[in-house]
Amino acid sequence: MSALLTALPGLAATRCEAPARRLTFYNWGDYLAPEVAQRFAAREDGATVTQDFYLSEGELYAKLKVGASYDLCVPIDYQLTRLQEHGFLRALDLSKLPGVANLEPRFPAWTARADHGGGCFAVPYLWGTTGIGYDSEKVSPAPTSWKALFDLRYAGRISVIDSKGDVFDQALLAAGLDINSNDKPTLQTKIFPMLREQKQILRAYDSNPARALVSGETYLAQIDSGDLMRARKDKPSLRYVIPAEGAALWVDYLAIPAASVHSELATRFIEFLLDPEIAALNANFLHFASPNRVARERGLLADTSDPQVYPPPEVLAKLYVSEHWFGETENLVEKLWLDLRGG
Repeated sequence: MSALLTALPGLAATRCEAPARRLTFYNWGDYLAPEVAQRFAAREDGATVTQDFYLSEGELYAKLKVGASYDLCVPIDYQLTRLQEHGFLRALDLSKLPGVANLEPRFPAWTARADHGGGCFAVPYLWGTTGIGYDSEKVSPAPTSWKALFDLRYAGRISVIDSKGDVFDQALLAAGLDINSNDKPTLQTKIFPMLREQKQILRAYDSNPARALVSGETYLAQIDSGDLMRARKDKPSLRYVIPAEGAALWVDYLAIPAASVHSELATRFIEFLLDPEIAALNANFLHFASPNRVARERGLLADTSDPQVYPPPEVLAKLYVSEHWFGETENLVEKLWLDLRGG
C-alpha cells in the first residue's frame, strides 16, 4: 500500500509515537478507495489515513471495549445502540457536518434514544445486501434459494461468512423464517441441527469468501454484494443473487470512538466522505451502494442501474434489517454458535 494508506497491526504499541496529522481508521479490509485517502491528504495539508483492519464485528467491539485509541471506526447498524450505551462512541457535532444534508432520507445520521441521552453518534457510510455468490461455470441451475448452501451436490465447495449473525441468517432464511426470529425452541431444535449438518459439507466458515470464489476453492458462497462485484473483475463467471426468501440489508456507519486522540481530524474526514463526489468515488470503486442522495441525483453513482447493488422496490420489500438478538435469545445463539464452531 502507499504511504498514505497503510495497515497498522501494532497500533496500541505505537500510538504514543503517532504524528499529530495521522488519522487512525479501524476498518474492514479493502473498504476505502485508496484515492479517497490521497485526496484527503492533499486537502488536509498532508494528513495521512492509517488503517488497521478487523475481520468481525466482535473484534471491533472488543477493541473499543478496552479503549483502543482509534480515531474512526465502521460499526454495522445493529452494533450502534450497544456501543453508545456502553460509552464507546463520541457524540458528533452536527454543526461541523453540514454534509449530513446530502444523505437519503431513509439513511439518516444515527441518533441515540432520548432515554439514553440523545445526540448523534454515527453517519451512514455504505450499504448493501448479503446474498449468494456462485461460479456460473460450476453451478447449474443458478441458485434461487438459500437452500443452495445446504446442497450435497456441492459438498466441500460451499462457504458461509465466518460470523454468528450471518451463519444464523442464512439458515433462518433457508427455513423460511425471519432473521430476527426470537423463537428459541426453533433456533435450538430446528436451526442448530440444520447448521450442524451444513458444517459437514462446508469448505469453510470464511472471512474472505471472494478470494475462495476467485481461486475456485469455493463454487457457492454467502457473500456481501460489493465483494462479489469486485471479484468479478478477476473471474467474470461469478454471479450474485438475492434468494427468493429475501436477504439481509445492512448499513455500515462512520463513528468516532470515545478514546479517539484526533477527533477533530476524524470529523473532517467524515465530512469529506459526505461530499457527493467523494462518496461516489468511494462507492464506485467498492461497488457498494451509497446513502448519498446528492451523489445519486447528480448522476455520479455508477451502479444505480445494477439491481444487485441498488435493489429495486420489489426486492427491497423482502430484505430484512437485522435487529441482532438481545437478552435470552442472544445468550442462546451465542451458546449455539460456540458449540457449532467448537464441535
